[in-house]
Amino acid sequence: MKPRSAAGAIALVALLGALAAPAPARPRATPTPSPTPTPIADPAMTKLATQQFVQWQAGVINKSLYAQQVLDKLNDAKISDTSHALGQLGALTEVVFIGPWIDPSFPPGARGYIYQMRCADGNIYLWLALDPQGKIATIFFKNRLDVETVTAPPSSPPSP
Repeated sequence: MKPRSAAGAIALVALLGALAAPAPARPRATPTPSPTPTPIADPAMTKLATQQFVQWQAGVINKSLYAQQVLDKLNDAKISDTSHALGQLGALTEVVFIGPWIDPSFPPGARGYIYQMRCADGNIYLWLALDPQGKIATIFFKNRLDVETVTAPPSSPPSP
């Protein structure tokens, strides 16, 4: 056996030490946050919202679907003005459920919904609330979404 030089022995010890030492920890990727669940639309409400939007565009609404407090505020001029404004958006192409809407002034049991109505020439938000009897207690159209009035979906579905 050949005698080793001191430099060779040091290099061998350094190599063995590097092999025996734990490997440096790999940087771990930051976990991606879970996406916010998309609110699930009630098909019956989506159908009602779609029907109401198209009726308002046409200027012919079914007043029997409305609660008295809404009927008290409706007049032919208001319907005509709203119809004209909504008609400028063009044909309805898509209805997107944004989420539930809760207003402190709602009576117990009332339910509110926000939809984005996408049309050929623009979009608008439809805010629709039903009273406990299923009558339309509130309906209005806005060109922007007021985030302070949008609420997170409830953790459990409301009881019928």
